Amino acid sequence: MTDRAPLRADDVPLTDRELREMLVLARAQDHPQVVRLVTSYVTLRRVTADVVAAIEEREGGAAVAKSPLLLRARELSARILPSGTT
Repeated sequence: MTDRAPLRADDVPLTDRELREMLVLARAQDHPQVVRLVTSYVTLRRVTADVVAAIEEREGGAAVAKSPLLLRARELSARILPSGTT
């Protein structure tokens, strides 16, 4: 399931803070599926960040910079919003 639609300027990853807030709210409102969704997303994001870091370490940052897929993976696995975004 890959969406090849172009990304808009407001398509930014959720921050850790936003994810924590969603998790607290989902637990408070007894939404186990949302809790599972958020925890699955966090796990996937952490694994993705680890894989990108391992590739950078093994093959150098240039290997990641040359690959649009790896660059996007790095963006999506970011833990905080890049400066200049809202």
